[in-house]
Amino acid sequence: MGTRSIPTFTDEQLIELLKKGDRKAGDTLVMRHNRLVARAVYEVVRDLAAVEDLIQEIFMKAFRKAHLYNPEQGKFTVWLTTVARHEAINHLRRMKRSRHVSLDDTAPEGGFSPIERPSQQVSKKETWGRVIDAIHKLPEPARTILIKRILESKPFDHIAKLLKQPVDTVKTIYYRNTESLRKKLGIPGL
Repeated sequence: MGTRSIPTFTDEQLIELLKKGDRKAGDTLVMRHNRLVARAVYEVVRDLAAVEDLIQEIFMKAFRKAHLYNPEQGKFTVWLTTVARHEAINHLRRMKRSRHVSLDDTAPEGGFSPIERPSQQVSKKETWGRVIDAIHKLPEPARTILIKRILESKPFDHIAKLLKQPVDTVKTIYYRNTESLRKKLGIPGL
């Protein structure tokens, strides 16, 4: 038979095949990067059911927009992860907009209210204000790394390229400084 072994192709080659209508190339990309997309989505939504729902939607969108991927601007996995994060954020926005509270939902058996109290909203804003202030007081390159990673959700390899630093160095600076801020500010989930 004249079949080829698609798994030996690079992501970039598979994207080119996909653009030409090769469905097998798309299937291979899904098999290769399903876990990567799932992790990227979970980092944003923190809901396994939503992750499962979003994965197929994300791959379909990525494949429809495959013509926008430019290998000269970075690896396919970085582009795909960016698409996944954006879709996850859009999902959260849709959920927030569509969320409505029925009278039956206002007082569940546990006695808590699903609606955030204004004091909780103020507390979150104050906490983020403290985090942002603390980040801006950091020396370079830690300041740029944390701004790009936490506030702009940029991937480590993008930040490393921007700063002309090895990715491992950027990760080390990021993790050391976030741990330091966690302890200093008393915020466990930074």
